[in-house]
Amino acid sequence: MPSVAKERKIKDLTVKEFKNLIQETIAEDIEAWKETFEIMADKNLMRQISNAEKARIEGRKSDFIPWGKLKRDV
Repeated sequence: MPSVAKERKIKDLTVKEFKNLIQETIAEDIEAWKETFEIMADKNLMRQISNAEKARIEGRKSDFIPWGKLKRDV
């Protein structure tokens, strides 16, 4: 669907454009949920996330890479 349709008001869309917009939105949501479930199913990754959250709460800044250093590598 052209990006122009996304900038228009819903009332200005044709039925076909509106259906396509809904389908695209649902497809994006489904993909996001799939990714979330994949992360949640990965026990090692969930352990890493949990450990990082614990380190953040405890203020262990040395456990993290500073954004300035990380940004240069991206």
